[in-house]
Amino acid sequence: MALKITDECINCDVCEPECPNEAIYMGPE
Repeated sequence: MALKITDECINCDVCEPECPNEAIYMGPE
């Protein structure tokens, strides 16, 4: 599954647990 994190991302953390291969994680910001 391909996902894009766009400029509309507000860092709501909803996508992180939905990612099946743990490719999404919080950055240093």
